[in-house]
Amino acid sequence: MPSFDQLFAEHVATGLARQLALGDLIGDRGWQLDLGTGTVTFGDDLRYHIQLLGTESHGDGTWLWAWANEASNLPPALLRLCGWLRDHGHREGIAELTDPTFPLDRADGHRLALVASGLTGRCYYRGPYPGGAVFFHLDDAPPQITAPVRPERALSVLGQMLQSFPVDHRVAVESFLHQQSWRVEAAPAALVAHHPEGSTLRVDFDTLGRVSNMSGTVSR
Repeated sequence: MPSFDQLFAEHVATGLARQLALGDLIGDRGWQLDLGTGTVTFGDDLRYHIQLLGTESHGDGTWLWAWANEASNLPPALLRLCGWLRDHGHREGIAELTDPTFPLDRADGHRLALVASGLTGRCYYRGPYPGGAVFFHLDDAPPQITAPVRPERALSVLGQMLQSFPVDHRVAVESFLHQQSWRVEAAPAALVAHHPEGSTLRVDFDTLGRVSNMSGTVSR
């Protein structure tokens, strides 16, 4: 059975690509969550349906899944996605998806939401508030948010992911390229990937399995 760290490595880059695309869309707009209608509004012009994931408490440094937040009396219709993730965690033996609450240094909201993004195909938003933050997925984000990234952006997504998260480099890179529809040829110290539109990408690894070089050609 996969560990949470392995699951994170498999999904972090594609999840990050969706977050970068969402950031491009909403820019510096403010956000307003309406649990009654199950929607979030960004600025005056963007409105999407949501599914709740959970909350971070900065006071005691813990994560609480939305399905376990009985005190808040959350609408059951907004808990379907996190309930599905809990069931997936039970099937796969991944405690971070089934334990109701745990310290953030074990898995914080961003790590959990990136895994959830990879498993469900959605993007997420972190909404800060005094003392913590709420995490939720957008149910009906525009298709360009979740679509595969253009070949010219793949290198920047991979570079940012490798700088931001301690992961198994080879698992993260190879998983991302497969998920983004590249055909991957694996060698002991490198991956060579071919995009359907003709672009190529080569990723070299050192003796510790870390990325040592990335290069490619983009077909326009």
